[in-house]
Order: sequence, then C-alpha cells, then structure tokens
Amino acid sequence: MRVIEYVESAHAAGVGAVLGTLGWEQRYIDGQLGAVARLASSPDGCVYVATADAHVIGYVSAVLARWNMLGQIHGLAVDPTARRGGVARALVTTAEDHLRSHGARGVHVDTPVNNLLGRGFYEAMGFTQDYIMSRYYAHDLDGVTYVRFY
Repeated sequence: MRVIEYVESAHAAGVGAVLGTLGWEQRYIDGQLGAVARLASSPDGCVYVATADAHVIGYVSAVLARWNMLGQIHGLAVDPTARRGGVARALVTTAEDHLRSHGARGVHVDTPVNNLLGRGFYEAMGFTQDYIMSRYYAHDLDGVTYVRFY
C-alpha cells in the first residue's frame, strides 16, 4: 500500500468506486467528488489516496481553517476488502502531517453516531469525543464530533 497525493484525473474514479462499494448513493458520491476536487486545489486543503496495485483503496480529505488554525477531516473511506490493514491510519496520519506542516494546532472530524466502526477508529487514534450534534445528518441522524489537539 502507498499513500500518495490525490490527482483528480487519475484518482476520481477510484474514490467514487470506493464510496460505491460502501453503498453510497450516486448523488452523495458526486457531492463528495466535488468537495474532494475543491479541497485538492485549495491552498488550505489536502487529499490523499491509498493505492494497492495501482488501484485506489481509500482516501482522506481535509481542510485547515485559518481563523482558528484547526484542521477538519472532511472525508475518509477505505474499501472494505482493505480494512484492518492500517490504510485508514496511514491516510489520517498523512493528512494530519500535512495540516501540522501548515500550522494546525489540532484536528476535528464528524461522523454519524451510529458509525461504531468509525468512532472506534478515531478513539483508537487518540481522538476524544467532544460533542453530539442533533439531527446533523439526513433522516434526523445525530452526529458526533471528535477532536485531537497537538
């Protein structure tokens, strides 16, 4: 597995395929790909993909808010066949390294309260639960924010 910087022309289809494998609806995939393209071209954003045998097996996108110097993980997904192999950890670590190199004093991430796999992952990475956001996601699903300060 390699973690490399996202190149839209080479990696967008692979990111979309990973999200499709996870059961995302096409409208959400399209929205995520649009956000990824914007972050990849922003001086305050970053996007990385994990590849194996030249295929995208995961991605992370993040952005630095200059007003408070906090990074936010905007998107993180790993193909189910590549889980438990350190892919998500490598992606988040790479994004955090990027954010820190641009002055970030910490990072936060939001996830649905029922995403037990994701919540466990962030906790294992040393993030702490900060707060619950009522009805943050569609269908009145609450969200939870995790933070880690450097």
